[in-house]
Amino acid sequence: MINKILLFVGFLLIAVGIFVYYMIDLESAQIMVQNRPVTDGGLKNILAISIGGGIAGLGGVFLIFGMIGMARNSKLQKEKLHIMQTGIKTEGKVTFVDKNYSLLINNRPVFSIVEYTYKDKSGNDYSRRIDSINSNIVIRCQIQVGAIVAIKYKADDPSKSVILLQQAAKQPTDKVSCEYCNAKYSLAKYDSCPKCGST
Repeated sequence: MINKILLFVGFLLIAVGIFVYYMIDLESAQIMVQNRPVTDGGLKNILAISIGGGIAGLGGVFLIFGMIGMARNSKLQKEKLHIMQTGIKTEGKVTFVDKNYSLLINNRPVFSIVEYTYKDKSGNDYSRRIDSINSNIVIRCQIQVGAIVAIKYKADDPSKSVILLQQAAKQPTDKVSCEYCNAKYSLAKYDSCPKCGST
């Protein structure tokens, strides 16, 4: 979204710069410098180029940064799509959720920050932090610390993953399985396995 804003501001500044250039360069334009009218055509031309060109140049800088950001986002989107289509599905555990206050609309954050951990099929641990998940989606999918979310990771690089937000996150549970006898019990009721007594 920030890249679209940069592109818009860039185009706007370029248009304003061109407008200012032509307005200063008009024969009928009356320009005052230190309370004296500027009548010299060469000086008017220098003013038109420096002021109009400066504004348009600033717009060009915004435009370049916006285009670079759009190109990067396009590459990331292609990679995310590839992971969603060919990635290995697993579950991740949400370890951090907060509002991202870097972009506000009506003094409300648009995006949330979500961190989660997951294991690949070899049992290696990975974590990922996403700084720009739509806050409304985070609320609708009930993503909170401890929740279990569906993810997919890249088969040849498990450190790259995407969170699948089509379904609500599973809420954390206090039920565990005993390592020794596989009995399921609630940590809220028992400190150790009621079947074999192990902790």
